[in-house]
Amino acid sequence: MNSVLIGFVLLFSPCGKDACEWVPVKERIYPTRHGCQQVADELKKHRPHYEFSCGEVYRGKKYREPETK
Repeated sequence: MNSVLIGFVLLFSPCGKDACEWVPVKERIYPTRHGCQQVADELKKHRPHYEFSCGEVYRGKKYREPETK
């Protein structure tokens, strides 16, 4: 079965830079990574102690956690 990318979900890590499970901010799925990243960047300005990222959403899966850098 092939997975189909349907969009991107905004995620945050309440642990900051420490290892922690990524949690969805909302159930909203953004159609583009750019749109999701714009919201993440805006949230980082107001909540600098949290890490925000965009995870890929595939049909049949909740989300895929972002790759660690």
